[in-house]
Amino acid sequence: MNDMSREVYRIVGETLRVPPGELRPDLPIRAIPNAESIKMLTVILKVEKQFDLEIPDEATFGIETVGQFDELVRMLAAERAAATAR
Repeated sequence: MNDMSREVYRIVGETLRVPPGELRPDLPIRAIPNAESIKMLTVILKVEKQFDLEIPDEATFGIETVGQFDELVRMLAAERAAATAR
């Protein structure tokens, strides 16, 4: 797990009050008791601020697991870095 992924998992865990040992890439977000929509919005906003990203609403609709959310964040960060390098 790279630094970005560790930070994504930290934000998810702290915001949704999930102990670090319980967060796994295959953990369904809907299985997390505190993952109601307002808390998930808070997770997204914190991640956007932490990594200076904008996560499009439509990009989050198909996200089902913590790992998929992490992959989305890393993909958006890579796209932003590539665009900045041009």
